[in-house]
Amino acid sequence: MVISFGSINMDLVVRCDRAPDQGETIVSTGWLTNPGGKGANQAVQAARLRAETVLVGRVGSDAFGRDVMNGLSAYGVDVGRVMVDPVLPTGVACILVERGGENRIVVVPGANGAVGAAELKTLDSLLQPGVVLLLQCEIPFGIVREAARVAHLRGATVILDPSPWGSLILTPGVFADVDYLMPNEGEARALAGTTDLNKAAAVLLGLGARTVVVKRGEKGVFAVGAFESPDVPAFSVPSVDTTAAGDSFQGAFAASLDLGFDLDTALCRAMAAGALTVTRPGAQQSMPDEAEVTEFLEARLRTGEYSPKQQI
Repeated sequence: MVISFGSINMDLVVRCDRAPDQGETIVSTGWLTNPGGKGANQAVQAARLRAETVLVGRVGSDAFGRDVMNGLSAYGVDVGRVMVDPVLPTGVACILVERGGENRIVVVPGANGAVGAAELKTLDSLLQPGVVLLLQCEIPFGIVREAARVAHLRGATVILDPSPWGSLILTPGVFADVDYLMPNEGEARALAGTTDLNKAAAVLLGLGARTVVVKRGEKGVFAVGAFESPDVPAFSVPSVDTTAAGDSFQGAFAASLDLGFDLDTALCRAMAAGALTVTRPGAQQSMPDEAEVTEFLEARLRTGEYSPKQQI
């Protein structure tokens, strides 16, 4: 089982040729709304890869909350443990997407900011050895740390996406209950206080993480720590929208572990899912299913771009 414990949002997406400068107004080339939130997105990707997936979090009793829940259910995510807040609204993410696919995001937490003891109690009832727990930082970081601690005690595998990194409180051993810490390169540099990515990864390992996986977008990924996989190149794909690519990576990695794939293959499947996600607009609707990931990797195997240590 994969459990995603985290944020649930409605994304408000605005497309433009470029981001405006300070004080500048530009004209959008289009806009849309779609369900999002790191917790929800990662749950969708895990479910699309056929892992039994449960989402634990909170939404508001508003139209956005109802729409998000209906969408998650349609993707096969178990939303029976999502609480409905009677006062706070569903979280919102305002996303600016440039012509080249790069994005800028502002998150309004809403009900996500109230995730706390009640959700931790729900999570605790689900945790057991073999469970893969996905954590992100769009809910209060103290709750994230406690979730990791309890999961570690229960024998679950803990994956933490340290985004948004500004919400983290770095103390000695802060990642001691994290099996896989998965920052992008900007987050790794910011958290570690160095521009050298290798030194940054070493700093993060020193804060307790067992393995650090640094996501570098079109430059690929590398993993250091208990699992070592240096300089894995990215798959070459046309970029339409990078929104949720990292969430796709984490969700696919978690699902692959849950389904019994070895770590190297899980990493390649995660990279394939992230690559496919950036070729489409949107968040959850851009995430590939099991058949698409398998077909993608088989095609890249034939062209020599993918050389697994173990066949998919």
